[in-house]
Amino acid sequence: MDSRKRSLLESTFDIITGFILYLPINYFVLPYFTTGIDEHSIATMLTISAIYTSIALARKYTIRRWFVNMKRKHSQKNLKATHIYEWNNKKLDDVV
Repeated sequence: MDSRKRSLLESTFDIITGFILYLPINYFVLPYFTTGIDEHSIATMLTISAIYTSIALARKYTIRRWFVNMKRKHSQKNLKATHIYEWNNKKLDDVV
């Protein structure tokens, strides 16, 4: 697959995963901070930002490593297939 297409696929997957992941997080986390949000508390804003940043970092790292491993496995499979093809197509004189 072309590297641009792979990058687009990874970005799209990351955005969709983030959207699905943050829906329940918003539902369960934000109600605990309603008072701090109403009071415009800097500590509350920093706490919420730290929570979302930590989750985003873990999500992006996991997705990135998954795509790198998929690319590595695909490359190794292609390398093996090429090696087997070359070995099978050698003449007997080339092998001996």
